[in-house]
Amino acid sequence: MATASRTPLSLYVHWPYCSFLCKFCAFSKARIPAQGVEHDRITSALLRELRTSLLPHKDKVITSIYFGGGTPSLARPQHIGQIIEEAGKIAHLAPGAEITLESNPTSAEIEKMRDFKLAGITRYSIGVQTLNDKSLEKMGRLHTGAQGLAAVDRARSLFPGHVNFDMIFGFEGQTAAQWQRELEVALDHADRHISIYQLTVEPGTPLYRDRNAKRLVLPGGDSQASMYEVAAELCRGRGFRHYEVSNYAVGLEAESAHNKSYWRCQQWVGVGPSAHSRFVDPCSGRRISSVRIPDTRRWLQRCEEAGHGTAKSTVIEDADTKQEVVVFGLRMLDGLANARFREFSRGQSLSEFLRMDQVKEYVGQGYLTWDESTEHLAPTERGLEVIDSILLDIVP
Repeated sequence: MATASRTPLSLYVHWPYCSFLCKFCAFSKARIPAQGVEHDRITSALLRELRTSLLPHKDKVITSIYFGGGTPSLARPQHIGQIIEEAGKIAHLAPGAEITLESNPTSAEIEKMRDFKLAGITRYSIGVQTLNDKSLEKMGRLHTGAQGLAAVDRARSLFPGHVNFDMIFGFEGQTAAQWQRELEVALDHADRHISIYQLTVEPGTPLYRDRNAKRLVLPGGDSQASMYEVAAELCRGRGFRHYEVSNYAVGLEAESAHNKSYWRCQQWVGVGPSAHSRFVDPCSGRRISSVRIPDTRRWLQRCEEAGHGTAKSTVIEDADTKQEVVVFGLRMLDGLANARFREFSRGQSLSEFLRMDQVKEYVGQGYLTWDESTEHLAPTERGLEVIDSILLDIVP
């Protein structure tokens, strides 16, 4: 069967270990044990779960693989290569599939970049976060701003046109003017993609505790909004298209194919501790949501006993599916086409599902665009900034 006729599938692989725990990170992770990482053991568990989970989808084509964490660049390159090779044996790995690895910009990880490329990685994503050394130290990061830029430069030499790095604004004491100067320097080193996030305070993190104890005071909402606008304007001036709430790219081919599979509600399988999946069950035809055990030790034990570490699987109801399609679709500047929505809605149109009086109000205010003839809904640049508030009003 030709690849073009197969259902696309994305694969997420969660490598949980970190050499340090950032104060702002709410993702599932584990500090490297005192005795070190059992590389062979965790790779074996990932491969077992991969075989168990991917086999029902063997007729689908894998269009992207994303190694996230945790810090997957702490894994051994040959083990990353084994996982890629095994995925291609079980299902169909598309020619030219986007295969991304997340990395921190430490000197040890920079040295491994070439080996990761030889293992099959095609896209490199680096957690630079900020160029301000004091902010990096306060957040528990181990690299400096200079090391962050050096990592980006090195990655660009190995993965030209396929390098992303993350930047965060809204640190304590930061002003819009300071953020502008910092981002200008960062963009001087950027490849064709950059992700820019507002610093968020997630419950359960050290940052959350610091803020609640008044040990930390972050910029207010107006300052944060100004920084968001600074980022959008600077990136636009450098030729970057603001294609998603937090992502900018130069050219369609530079956009993250893997992340777009999430925003388009395509199917994906996740393996590793805490990894989520969304897929259509080949037997029942129902859309399924599943999540793996978040605790790394328990997940390892379960994989060794049962071949997978699934904690819970549930059927996604039609109403929830329709909400997801709209919520994720409107994170992108391209928005959501009615034809796409109807693939998930059992024939219901966007205009029948949405609160159209609210939609038209936001259209009149310049936050949304709506094509009456095709029923295509999309946010404007202004709308992307406040899309979460808009969605609360327009989605039933």
